[in-house]
Amino acid sequence: MKRRNVIFNGVVAITALSVVPTAMAQSLQAVLTTPPPLICAHRGWTDPSETENSLSQMRRTRQVGPFMMEIDLAKDASGRIVLLHDQNVDRTTTGHGPLAALNPADVHKLLLKNASGPTQEQIPAYDAVLDWAGRTPDVLLMLDIKDVPPADALKPVRRQHLSDRVVVLTFQEKQAREAFKADPDALISVLVTTPDDLATYRQIAGHRRFAAYIPKTSKPSLFRIAHQAGAIIITDLLGPTAVTDIMSPEEGAQHARSLPIDILVTNTPLQLQAALRKHP
Repeated sequence: MKRRNVIFNGVVAITALSVVPTAMAQSLQAVLTTPPPLICAHRGWTDPSETENSLSQMRRTRQVGPFMMEIDLAKDASGRIVLLHDQNVDRTTTGHGPLAALNPADVHKLLLKNASGPTQEQIPAYDAVLDWAGRTPDVLLMLDIKDVPPADALKPVRRQHLSDRVVVLTFQEKQAREAFKADPDALISVLVTTPDDLATYRQIAGHRRFAAYIPKTSKPSLFRIAHQAGAIIITDLLGPTAVTDIMSPEEGAQHARSLPIDILVTNTPLQLQAALRKHP
């Protein structure tokens, strides 16, 4: 009997441990109930001098957060999804040419670069990032899927049970329709530049809540109309090159306080966080 109790208690303990990540995981919806905005670290960094789309950098960004992290998806010649913003590897790695022409072995040889030069980190595989996120309950991801089909980007998200911790950026109606279909639980962001866009995507989404990505230069009324319609509002502070912000952290904080913004994307999340805390 004693042996049976020991075995039973051991099974209970192992079972309890196995459910801890799920139990502790904080969904995006839960985070959005706190006072906005949720700050999103563009390309996963806290400053443009750092390494973009880097798993090591994302780990550091998480430690100084809390921040959502935006990452860019692309495919190599084998169809494997990795993190890379550009079509070519030249700007951010030690390699040359289009990623789509490189097989996994070629990609594996490349090192990421930052403002100081080459690092010791390779281009991260998307699966590795999702595996880390699955084991780290407070990680929230913004997925810029670019030319990766939504179904391909979201299948591993569902496999890792991360649907309630991601927002998927889409910028065309066809891509948005595919994303809504690919995962019924993920938050899909659509580009809204006019009230007509909002009406179109409300019809496509049906009873499902979605995010409206509204350009920062839009009229304040568009932000308010989308908010009143129940959309989650996303915007950014990014400049023309996207690797620097067009607004200072103080201007960004004022922007966030004057409009109904739920998620705000920036290249300097720590500075924006400080500015928001200075004048709540």
